[in-house]
Amino acid sequence: MSQSRTHHFREAAWKLLLLAAALCACLGTGMAQVQAPPPSIWPPIANGQWFWIAPRTDLAAAEIEAVFQRMVVEQTAYLDAKFGVSVFFAKKVRFSAGKAKKRKEYAEQPGKADDLRIEAEWQTGYLNQYRGQTYTFIALDAVRGLGLHYLPRPGERFPKAPAGRNWIVNVLAGTPYTFFFSLEDSARAFINALASAVRQRGLELELSRFGLMWENVTPAQAAEMGRPAGGGVLVTMVAFGGPGDHAGVRPLDAVLAVNGVEVKNFSHFSLLLEAIPAGSKASLLLLRRLRPPDSDPEPCPWDTLTVEIEAR
Repeated sequence: MSQSRTHHFREAAWKLLLLAAALCACLGTGMAQVQAPPPSIWPPIANGQWFWIAPRTDLAAAEIEAVFQRMVVEQTAYLDAKFGVSVFFAKKVRFSAGKAKKRKEYAEQPGKADDLRIEAEWQTGYLNQYRGQTYTFIALDAVRGLGLHYLPRPGERFPKAPAGRNWIVNVLAGTPYTFFFSLEDSARAFINALASAVRQRGLELELSRFGLMWENVTPAQAAEMGRPAGGGVLVTMVAFGGPGDHAGVRPLDAVLAVNGVEVKNFSHFSLLLEAIPAGSKASLLLLRRLRPPDSDPEPCPWDTLTVEIEAR
């Protein structure tokens, strides 16, 4: 083969290689676009259930101690948000006197400074092969909220969740703590014990009065509703057995007005609900998608309806 023909052959081969590379890049980009659908403008419906709670606050010391013993026997597990890669198993649970500095703040009622003290075994590592002993102190005067949830697949949300512990108790005490129980009765007993200790020390708990969680309506959501942006809230969760559930409110309902007052945003809706006295009812104007977005992602009609919700 002559030098000229060899040169032309090599040049043609390089052109073919460049063309093939460009074609692969285009196909790859196209495939990536096909494999990565645009995100939904609607939040996903939770795979679990949030439960309404009205905890007992009259448990005696012996009853609370029995609950704590049960937690140890059942090897109650929990997560501390400060140690996201570790799971803890309760070995001993009791109330302990708070630090001296804290007790001075409550000179007339030092019990307010008490802690929930948990002696625990921590486990971490890919196979939980690293273990040790520690103590967790949850200040009772820091406990602000309690929540009860059931997750059919807790490991999807909490990779360190032990198997078979589907009942979740969330304790908001500055740092969030997540407790895992295998039985609903055990989870509710822990809620009652902690609520009793908090209330009997003259402290307050912030519990949901309506059994609703919500967020602001985004401009994209407002456009699908056929409404101007900047008003209303979108309900994201409804507590089973709570006032919102009994009233017929559903996840992904948009709340447009409370007692005829148009809802402006997240905080405005909170203020409107807080102004409703316990035991009285309020009228909510809702906008509801007639078909769920996961079954029919195409735009569809919305319906307006009014429900009566009782404040707790």
